[in-house]
Amino acid sequence: MSETPDPLWDPALPGDEALQRLTSLLGAYRYAPPSDHAWSIRPARIPRERRRRIMLAGAAALAACVAGLAVWMPWRLQWQDGRQWVIDTKVASLPAALDVGDTLTTDAGQAAMVKVARIGRMELTPGTRVKLLDTRAGHHRLELVSGRVRARIWAPPGYFAIAAGTSETIDLGCEFEMDRDLHGNGAIHVTSGWIMHRVKGQETLVPAGSSLAFNAERGGIPITTTASIGFRKAVEQLDSAMTQGMRPPDFEQEVADQATSSDRFALLSLLTRYPALASGPIYPKLAELLGEPIEVSHREAWSRGSVHAMNSWWERMPRPPKAWWLNWQDALG
Repeated sequence: MSETPDPLWDPALPGDEALQRLTSLLGAYRYAPPSDHAWSIRPARIPRERRRRIMLAGAAALAACVAGLAVWMPWRLQWQDGRQWVIDTKVASLPAALDVGDTLTTDAGQAAMVKVARIGRMELTPGTRVKLLDTRAGHHRLELVSGRVRARIWAPPGYFAIAAGTSETIDLGCEFEMDRDLHGNGAIHVTSGWIMHRVKGQETLVPAGSSLAFNAERGGIPITTTASIGFRKAVEQLDSAMTQGMRPPDFEQEVADQATSSDRFALLSLLTRYPALASGPIYPKLAELLGEPIEVSHREAWSRGSVHAMNSWWERMPRPPKAWWLNWQDALG
């Protein structure tokens, strides 16, 4: 860098003719503060009594907000037994509301948005049929007969659920998509929070970013949408074989070989559903991905179906399910 003095940065130095001419032309626009003006870096002092009034006003406003929220939240969650759900649609052939026992069907090219009491919204895509089963404070249930729905719910866990034949998808404070065909086969994809899928006594947690396939008899293993095709196929093959009472070692090894860090939840779900798999290669693979040591006593306890042994690793997964009360934007929808 040159150390030569530069008149551009030091106005005390004489400049060339062009610089002097520019300085003369621009000089008329130079700011000249009043002679009695004094600059100070100290902020203006607020009188003590005024500060006290400001603090009291702020505290009062906060107290009013808290009191209003305490009244508003219970109102938001309350719902009269059997009260209609409002249907937001521009299709003239669709009804404006849905009663308990009624069926709502969208034809090809039609779509509808249903307000789930005061706790959320559910979109019906074209070619979808749903039936409202029950609605009251803390308990809202409908059936997806066929088609696809997208639900966004703001409520405590268990307030909202969708039946699909013998299965039930229970909202744990989330956003999810669900589809089902006329044969009872379907899938659920969770985009936010968690859901619990229940069918014939089998319960499966599905977190955000994962999908679950199901049929009239059972639900599959939740798998992340980023899982490789090889891992997905290996899990489906192993799950199907275990359901039929078989345990092909090649499938177990393939699952372990294909698993990555993002597949930990699927491995944990497999080992929980089939504790005997803890004696195979999936257990050490999950231990590696969780950063857990392989302890013989823990592994043997897991193989025997010890809930305590399973919980110690479940606690390593992100918990708890989505805090629904923090999603205040949903409540304003």
